[in-house]
Amino acid sequence: MTSTSTTEGQAGGDAARPRAGFRPDVEGLRAVAIGMVLLFNAGLPLLRSGYAGVDVFFVISGYLITGLLVRELERTGTVSLAAFYARRARRILPSAYVVLLVVLAVTVVVAGPDGQRAVARDVLAAALQVANLWFLSFDVTTVAPAVADSPVLHYWSLAVEEQFYVVWPLVVLVARVAARRGRPVRRPLVVAILVLSLLSGLLYLFWSRTAFQASYFASPARAWELGAGALVALLEPRLRAWAARRGGRAAPRVLATAGALAVVAVPVADRVGVFAAAAAATAGAAAIVAAGALDGAPTVVARLLSLRPVRFVGRLSFTWYLWHVPAVVVAEHLGARTWPVLLAAELVAAVPALLTMRFVEGPLRGAARLRSPRAGLLFGALGAAVVAVPALLVGA
Repeated sequence: MTSTSTTEGQAGGDAARPRAGFRPDVEGLRAVAIGMVLLFNAGLPLLRSGYAGVDVFFVISGYLITGLLVRELERTGTVSLAAFYARRARRILPSAYVVLLVVLAVTVVVAGPDGQRAVARDVLAAALQVANLWFLSFDVTTVAPAVADSPVLHYWSLAVEEQFYVVWPLVVLVARVAARRGRPVRRPLVVAILVLSLLSGLLYLFWSRTAFQASYFASPARAWELGAGALVALLEPRLRAWAARRGGRAAPRVLATAGALAVVAVPVADRVGVFAAAAAATAGAAAIVAAGALDGAPTVVARLLSLRPVRFVGRLSFTWYLWHVPAVVVAEHLGARTWPVLLAAELVAAVPALLTMRFVEGPLRGAARLRSPRAGLLFGALGAAVVAVPALLVGA
Protein backbone atom coordinates (compact mmCIF):
# COMPACT_ATOMS: atom_id res chain seq x y z
CA MET A 1 0.00 0.00 0.00
CA THR A 2 0.25 1.44 0.02
CA SER A 3 2.44 2.89 -0.31
CA THR A 4 0.44 4.36 -0.32
CA SER A 5 2.21 7.43 1.16
CA THR A 6 2.55 11.09 0.36
CA THR A 7 5.54 12.03 -1.76
CA GLU A 8 7.15 15.26 -2.89
CA GLY A 9 5.39 14.93 -6.22
CA GLN A 10 2.06 15.12 -4.43
CA ALA A 11 2.83 17.77 -1.90
CA GLY A 12 2.54 20.81 -4.06
CA GLY A 13 -0.27 23.19 -4.86
CA ASP A 14 -3.10 22.92 -7.33
CA ALA A 15 -1.33 23.07 -10.65
CA ALA A 16 -2.97 21.28 -13.50
CA ARG A 17 0.03 19.95 -15.42
CA PRO A 18 2.56 17.40 -14.18
CA ARG A 19 5.51 19.69 -14.94
CA ALA A 20 4.42 21.88 -12.03
CA GLY A 21 5.33 18.98 -9.74
CA PHE A 22 1.78 18.11 -8.70
CA ARG A 23 -0.66 15.67 -10.25
CA PRO A 24 -4.19 16.18 -8.91
CA ASP A 25 -5.39 13.21 -10.94
CA VAL A 26 -2.78 10.96 -9.32
CA GLU A 27 -3.89 12.16 -5.90
CA GLY A 28 -7.46 11.31 -6.91
CA LEU A 29 -6.37 7.89 -8.17
CA ARG A 30 -5.30 7.14 -4.60
CA ALA A 31 -8.94 7.62 -3.59
CA VAL A 32 -9.98 4.93 -6.07
CA ALA A 33 -7.32 2.59 -4.70
CA ILE A 34 -8.33 3.04 -1.06
CA GLY A 35 -11.98 2.67 -2.00
CA MET A 36 -11.26 -0.69 -3.63
CA VAL A 37 -9.37 -1.90 -0.57
CA LEU A 38 -11.96 -0.70 1.94
CA LEU A 39 -14.90 -2.26 0.14
CA PHE A 40 -13.06 -5.53 -0.33
CA ASN A 41 -11.96 -5.81 3.29
CA ALA A 42 -15.50 -5.07 4.42
CA GLY A 43 -16.52 -8.21 2.53
CA LEU A 44 -18.83 -6.67 -0.07
CA PRO A 45 -20.14 -9.64 -2.08
CA LEU A 46 -19.78 -7.94 -5.46
CA LEU A 47 -16.20 -6.76 -4.94
CA ARG A 48 -14.26 -10.00 -4.77
CA SER A 49 -11.13 -8.60 -6.43
CA GLY A 50 -10.96 -5.27 -4.63
CA TYR A 51 -7.65 -6.29 -3.09
CA ALA A 52 -6.12 -5.10 -6.38
CA GLY A 53 -6.37 -1.57 -5.00
CA VAL A 54 -2.97 -2.28 -3.43
CA ASP A 55 -1.62 -2.86 -6.94
CA VAL A 56 -2.84 0.62 -7.91
CA PHE A 57 -1.01 2.07 -4.91
CA PHE A 58 2.19 0.33 -6.02
CA VAL A 59 1.96 1.82 -9.52
CA ILE A 60 1.51 5.30 -8.06
CA SER A 61 4.49 4.88 -5.74
CA GLY A 62 6.70 3.61 -8.55
CA TYR A 63 5.75 6.55 -10.73
CA LEU A 64 6.23 9.28 -8.13
CA ILE A 65 9.43 7.98 -6.56
CA THR A 66 11.15 7.19 -9.86
CA GLY A 67 10.23 10.58 -11.28
CA LEU A 68 11.58 12.28 -8.18
CA LEU A 69 14.89 10.40 -8.29
CA VAL A 70 15.46 10.79 -12.03
CA ARG A 71 14.71 14.51 -11.97
CA GLU A 72 17.23 14.95 -9.16
CA LEU A 73 19.81 12.93 -11.08
CA GLU A 74 19.27 14.96 -14.27
CA ARG A 75 19.37 18.22 -12.35
CA THR A 76 22.38 17.60 -10.10
CA GLY A 77 24.20 14.65 -11.62
CA THR A 78 23.68 12.51 -8.53
CA VAL A 79 21.14 11.34 -5.96
CA SER A 80 21.51 12.05 -2.26
CA LEU A 81 20.58 8.74 -0.66
CA ALA A 82 20.69 10.19 2.85
CA ALA A 83 18.31 13.01 1.92
CA PHE A 84 16.02 10.61 0.08
CA TYR A 85 15.71 8.17 2.98
CA ALA A 86 15.30 11.02 5.46
CA ARG A 87 12.35 12.37 3.44
CA ARG A 88 10.78 8.93 3.37
CA ALA A 89 11.22 8.59 7.12
CA ARG A 90 9.53 11.95 7.79
CA ARG A 91 6.60 11.28 5.51
CA ILE A 92 5.78 7.63 6.08
CA LEU A 93 7.00 6.44 9.46
CA PRO A 94 5.35 8.79 12.01
CA SER A 95 1.78 7.81 11.16
CA ALA A 96 2.70 4.17 10.72
CA TYR A 97 4.37 4.02 14.14
CA VAL A 98 1.52 5.83 15.89
CA VAL A 99 -0.97 3.24 14.66
CA LEU A 100 1.35 0.40 15.71
CA LEU A 101 1.68 1.84 19.21
CA VAL A 102 -2.09 2.22 19.54
CA VAL A 103 -2.66 -1.34 18.32
CA LEU A 104 -0.10 -2.67 20.80
CA ALA A 105 -1.56 -0.69 23.71
CA VAL A 106 -5.13 -1.78 23.00
CA THR A 107 -4.03 -5.38 22.63
CA VAL A 108 -2.30 -5.31 26.01
CA VAL A 109 -5.50 -4.02 27.61
CA VAL A 110 -8.07 -6.31 25.99
CA ALA A 111 -6.30 -9.50 24.90
CA GLY A 112 -5.04 -12.50 26.83
CA PRO A 113 -1.35 -13.48 27.04
CA ASP A 114 -1.36 -15.53 23.83
CA GLY A 115 -3.10 -12.79 21.88
CA GLN A 116 -0.73 -10.18 23.25
CA ARG A 117 2.32 -12.16 22.20
CA ALA A 118 0.96 -12.83 18.72
CA VAL A 119 0.07 -9.21 18.00
CA ALA A 120 3.30 -7.91 19.57
CA ARG A 121 5.35 -10.06 17.21
CA ASP A 122 3.31 -8.81 14.25
CA VAL A 123 3.86 -5.22 15.43
CA LEU A 124 7.60 -5.82 15.79
CA ALA A 125 7.83 -7.11 12.22
CA ALA A 126 5.83 -4.12 10.98
CA ALA A 127 8.05 -1.66 12.87
CA LEU A 128 11.16 -3.21 11.32
CA GLN A 129 9.64 -3.04 7.82
CA VAL A 130 9.66 -6.82 7.33
CA ALA A 131 5.96 -7.57 7.85
CA ASN A 132 5.69 -9.12 4.39
CA LEU A 133 8.48 -11.60 5.20
CA TRP A 134 7.01 -12.29 8.64
CA PHE A 135 3.57 -13.17 7.28
CA LEU A 136 5.18 -15.48 4.74
CA SER A 137 5.82 -17.88 7.60
CA PHE A 138 2.10 -18.24 8.40
CA ASP A 139 -0.74 -19.94 6.62
CA VAL A 140 -2.43 -16.71 5.60
CA THR A 141 -4.36 -18.11 2.67
CA THR A 142 -6.60 -15.09 2.31
CA VAL A 143 -5.91 -11.44 1.61
CA ALA A 144 -8.81 -10.34 3.82
CA PRO A 145 -7.34 -9.21 7.16
CA ALA A 146 -10.56 -9.74 9.11
CA VAL A 147 -10.23 -13.45 8.45
CA ALA A 148 -6.47 -13.53 9.01
CA ASP A 149 -7.12 -11.90 12.40
CA SER A 150 -4.02 -9.71 12.57
CA PRO A 151 -4.64 -5.98 13.05
CA VAL A 152 -1.40 -5.16 11.22
CA LEU A 153 -1.51 -7.64 8.34
CA HIS A 154 -1.85 -4.74 5.91
CA TYR A 155 1.60 -3.48 6.89
CA TRP A 156 2.99 -6.06 4.47
CA SER A 157 2.43 -3.55 1.65
CA LEU A 158 4.30 -0.82 3.52
CA ALA A 159 7.18 -3.25 3.97
CA VAL A 160 7.22 -3.93 0.23
CA GLU A 161 7.36 -0.21 -0.50
CA GLU A 162 10.10 0.39 2.07
CA GLN A 163 12.16 -2.41 0.54
CA PHE A 164 11.53 -0.81 -2.84
CA TYR A 165 12.82 2.50 -1.48
CA VAL A 166 16.04 0.78 -0.41
CA VAL A 167 16.75 -0.81 -3.80
CA TRP A 168 15.38 1.66 -6.35
CA PRO A 169 17.68 4.64 -5.62
CA LEU A 170 20.65 2.32 -6.05
CA VAL A 171 19.34 1.27 -9.47
CA VAL A 172 19.06 4.94 -10.41
CA LEU A 173 22.60 5.63 -9.25
CA VAL A 174 23.90 2.83 -11.47
CA ALA A 175 22.47 4.73 -14.43
CA ARG A 176 24.70 7.65 -13.50
CA VAL A 177 27.67 5.64 -14.81
CA ALA A 178 26.13 5.75 -18.28
CA ALA A 179 25.29 9.41 -17.90
CA ARG A 180 28.93 10.28 -17.21
CA ARG A 181 29.74 9.38 -20.80
CA GLY A 182 27.15 11.77 -22.09
CA ARG A 183 24.45 9.20 -22.62
CA PRO A 184 20.83 9.85 -21.55
CA VAL A 185 20.11 8.70 -18.03
CA ARG A 186 16.64 7.41 -18.81
CA ARG A 187 17.59 4.95 -21.55
CA PRO A 188 19.63 2.48 -19.46
CA LEU A 189 17.10 2.83 -16.64
CA VAL A 190 14.22 1.89 -18.96
CA VAL A 191 16.08 -1.21 -20.10
CA ALA A 192 17.04 -2.24 -16.55
CA ILE A 193 13.59 -1.68 -15.06
CA LEU A 194 11.85 -3.32 -18.01
CA VAL A 195 13.96 -6.47 -17.60
CA LEU A 196 13.49 -6.53 -13.82
CA SER A 197 9.75 -5.98 -14.17
CA LEU A 198 9.36 -8.78 -16.70
CA LEU A 199 11.26 -11.19 -14.46
CA SER A 200 9.20 -10.08 -11.47
CA GLY A 201 5.93 -10.49 -13.37
CA LEU A 202 6.86 -14.00 -14.44
CA LEU A 203 7.76 -14.84 -10.85
CA TYR A 204 4.41 -13.49 -9.64
CA LEU A 205 2.58 -15.55 -12.28
CA PHE A 206 4.44 -18.72 -11.32
CA TRP A 207 4.05 -18.25 -7.58
CA SER A 208 0.38 -17.29 -7.88
CA ARG A 209 -0.21 -20.83 -9.10
CA THR A 210 2.25 -22.68 -6.89
CA ALA A 211 2.90 -20.56 -3.78
CA PHE A 212 0.17 -18.00 -3.13
CA GLN A 213 1.82 -16.69 0.04
CA ALA A 214 5.03 -15.81 -1.78
CA SER A 215 3.24 -14.27 -4.76
CA TYR A 216 1.27 -11.95 -2.50
CA PHE A 217 3.82 -10.97 0.15
CA ALA A 218 7.31 -11.30 -1.36
CA SER A 219 8.88 -8.11 -2.73
CA PRO A 220 10.48 -9.78 -5.80
CA ALA A 221 7.00 -10.81 -6.94
CA ARG A 222 5.66 -7.27 -6.50
CA ALA A 223 8.43 -5.29 -8.18
CA TRP A 224 6.73 -5.39 -11.58
CA GLU A 225 3.82 -3.26 -10.32
CA LEU A 226 6.18 -0.62 -8.97
CA GLY A 227 8.17 -1.00 -12.18
CA ALA A 228 5.09 -0.22 -14.29
CA GLY A 229 4.78 3.16 -12.60
CA ALA A 230 8.53 3.70 -12.88
CA LEU A 231 8.44 3.07 -16.63
CA VAL A 232 5.68 5.65 -17.08
CA ALA A 233 7.82 8.21 -15.22
CA LEU A 234 10.88 7.42 -17.33
CA LEU A 235 9.05 7.42 -20.65
CA GLU A 236 7.05 10.63 -20.10
CA PRO A 237 9.08 12.73 -22.56
CA ARG A 238 8.80 10.07 -25.28
CA LEU A 239 5.09 9.59 -24.57
CA ARG A 240 4.44 13.31 -24.97
CA ALA A 241 6.45 13.41 -28.20
CA TRP A 242 4.63 10.38 -29.57
CA ALA A 243 1.21 11.78 -28.67
CA ALA A 244 2.05 15.09 -30.31
CA ARG A 245 3.11 13.36 -33.55
CA ARG A 246 0.57 10.58 -33.83
CA GLY A 247 -2.17 10.64 -31.26
CA GLY A 248 -3.09 14.26 -30.93
CA ARG A 249 -5.90 14.79 -28.44
CA ALA A 250 -7.19 11.27 -28.94
CA ALA A 251 -4.24 9.54 -27.26
CA PRO A 252 -4.86 10.83 -23.71
CA ARG A 253 -8.59 10.10 -23.98
CA VAL A 254 -8.03 6.55 -25.22
CA LEU A 255 -5.41 5.81 -22.58
CA ALA A 256 -7.43 7.31 -19.73
CA THR A 257 -10.69 5.63 -20.75
CA ALA A 258 -9.10 2.22 -21.23
CA GLY A 259 -7.25 2.55 -17.93
CA ALA A 260 -10.35 3.62 -16.04
CA LEU A 261 -12.40 0.74 -17.47
CA ALA A 262 -9.70 -1.74 -16.45
CA VAL A 263 -9.43 -0.40 -12.90
CA VAL A 264 -13.20 -0.17 -12.39
CA ALA A 265 -13.81 -3.64 -13.83
CA VAL A 266 -11.30 -5.35 -11.53
CA PRO A 267 -13.20 -5.14 -8.22
CA VAL A 268 -16.40 -6.59 -9.65
CA ALA A 269 -14.66 -9.38 -11.57
CA ASP A 270 -15.38 -12.79 -10.12
CA ARG A 271 -13.07 -15.79 -10.45
CA VAL A 272 -10.72 -13.75 -12.59
CA GLY A 273 -7.62 -14.98 -10.77
CA VAL A 274 -5.18 -13.08 -8.60
CA PHE A 275 -2.65 -12.50 -11.38
CA ALA A 276 -5.26 -11.34 -13.89
CA ALA A 277 -6.73 -8.91 -11.35
CA ALA A 278 -3.30 -7.54 -10.49
CA ALA A 279 -2.33 -7.23 -14.16
CA ALA A 280 -5.55 -5.39 -15.06
CA ALA A 281 -5.27 -3.01 -12.10
CA THR A 282 -1.58 -2.35 -12.79
CA ALA A 283 -2.06 -1.75 -16.51
CA GLY A 284 -5.13 0.41 -15.91
CA ALA A 285 -3.46 2.57 -13.28
CA ALA A 286 -0.35 2.97 -15.46
CA ALA A 287 -2.54 4.02 -18.41
CA ILE A 288 -4.37 6.62 -16.32
CA VAL A 289 -1.11 8.06 -15.01
CA ALA A 290 0.42 8.10 -18.49
CA ALA A 291 -2.63 9.83 -19.97
CA GLY A 292 -2.41 12.59 -17.39
CA ALA A 293 1.23 13.19 -18.29
CA LEU A 294 0.43 14.02 -21.92
CA ASP A 295 0.01 17.57 -23.14
CA GLY A 296 -3.40 18.95 -23.89
CA ALA A 297 -6.64 19.52 -22.03
CA PRO A 298 -7.30 17.15 -19.11
CA THR A 299 -9.42 14.12 -19.97
CA VAL A 300 -12.80 13.40 -18.40
CA VAL A 301 -11.11 10.78 -16.23
CA ALA A 302 -8.50 13.30 -15.06
CA ARG A 303 -11.21 15.88 -14.31
CA LEU A 304 -13.18 13.38 -12.23
CA LEU A 305 -10.10 12.30 -10.31
CA SER A 306 -9.17 15.95 -9.73
CA LEU A 307 -12.45 16.87 -8.02
CA ARG A 308 -11.77 18.26 -4.55
CA PRO A 309 -13.71 15.58 -2.63
CA VAL A 310 -11.91 12.83 -4.54
CA ARG A 311 -8.53 14.44 -3.93
CA PHE A 312 -9.32 14.85 -0.25
CA VAL A 313 -9.93 11.11 0.07
CA GLY A 314 -6.69 10.58 -1.84
CA ARG A 315 -4.77 12.72 0.66
CA LEU A 316 -6.36 10.78 3.49
CA SER A 317 -5.74 7.39 1.88
CA PHE A 318 -2.45 6.60 3.62
CA THR A 319 -3.61 7.14 7.19
CA TRP A 320 -7.02 5.65 6.42
CA TYR A 321 -5.28 2.57 5.07
CA LEU A 322 -3.31 2.30 8.31
CA TRP A 323 -6.38 2.54 10.56
CA HIS A 324 -8.98 0.55 8.62
CA VAL A 325 -7.65 -2.94 9.33
CA PRO A 326 -7.47 -2.50 13.12
CA ALA A 327 -11.04 -1.20 12.93
CA VAL A 328 -12.20 -4.28 11.00
CA VAL A 329 -10.43 -6.68 13.36
CA VAL A 330 -11.95 -4.96 16.41
CA ALA A 331 -15.40 -5.15 14.83
CA GLU A 332 -14.87 -8.86 14.14
CA HIS A 333 -13.90 -9.49 17.76
CA LEU A 334 -17.03 -7.66 18.89
CA GLY A 335 -19.13 -10.06 16.87
CA ALA A 336 -19.58 -8.24 13.56
CA ARG A 337 -20.10 -10.66 10.69
CA THR A 338 -21.94 -8.73 7.97
CA TRP A 339 -20.42 -6.40 5.43
CA PRO A 340 -22.54 -3.32 6.35
CA VAL A 341 -21.23 -3.44 9.92
CA LEU A 342 -17.63 -3.98 8.80
CA LEU A 343 -17.94 -1.15 6.29
CA ALA A 344 -19.29 1.10 9.03
CA ALA A 345 -16.25 0.24 11.13
CA GLU A 346 -13.99 1.25 8.25
CA LEU A 347 -15.84 4.54 7.84
CA VAL A 348 -15.40 5.22 11.56
CA ALA A 349 -11.68 4.60 11.05
CA ALA A 350 -11.62 7.77 8.94
CA VAL A 351 -11.83 9.78 12.19
CA PRO A 352 -8.49 8.66 13.66
CA ALA A 353 -7.10 8.79 10.12
CA LEU A 354 -8.03 12.47 9.88
CA LEU A 355 -6.55 13.19 13.31
CA THR A 356 -3.35 11.38 12.41
CA MET A 357 -3.02 13.25 9.13
CA ARG A 358 -3.69 16.58 10.83
CA PHE A 359 -1.62 16.25 14.00
CA VAL A 360 1.08 13.70 13.13
CA GLU A 361 1.76 13.41 9.41
CA GLY A 362 1.44 17.09 8.51
CA PRO A 363 3.45 18.70 11.33
CA LEU A 364 6.30 16.19 11.29
CA ARG A 365 6.58 16.17 7.51
CA GLY A 366 7.42 19.86 7.50
CA ALA A 367 9.19 20.14 10.86
CA ALA A 368 12.20 22.42 10.57
CA ARG A 369 14.25 20.37 13.04
CA LEU A 370 13.87 17.26 10.89
CA ARG A 371 14.83 18.77 7.55
CA SER A 372 18.48 17.71 7.59
CA PRO A 373 19.23 14.17 6.36
CA ARG A 374 20.86 13.21 9.65
CA ALA A 375 17.91 14.43 11.72
CA GLY A 376 15.41 12.65 9.48
CA LEU A 377 17.29 9.36 9.62
CA LEU A 378 17.77 9.54 13.39
CA PHE A 379 14.08 10.32 13.77
CA GLY A 380 13.14 7.25 11.75
CA ALA A 381 15.46 5.01 13.75
CA LEU A 382 14.21 6.40 17.05
CA GLY A 383 10.60 5.84 16.00
CA ALA A 384 11.36 2.22 15.13
CA ALA A 385 12.96 1.72 18.55
CA VAL A 386 10.00 3.31 20.36
CA VAL A 387 7.73 0.70 18.79
CA ALA A 388 10.12 -2.25 18.71
CA VAL A 389 11.19 -2.18 22.38
CA PRO A 390 7.70 -2.52 23.94
CA ALA A 391 6.75 -5.00 21.21
CA LEU A 392 9.76 -7.11 22.18
CA LEU A 393 8.83 -6.95 25.85
CA VAL A 394 5.21 -7.93 25.24
CA GLY A 395 6.04 -10.59 22.66
CA ALA A 396 8.77 -12.27 24.70
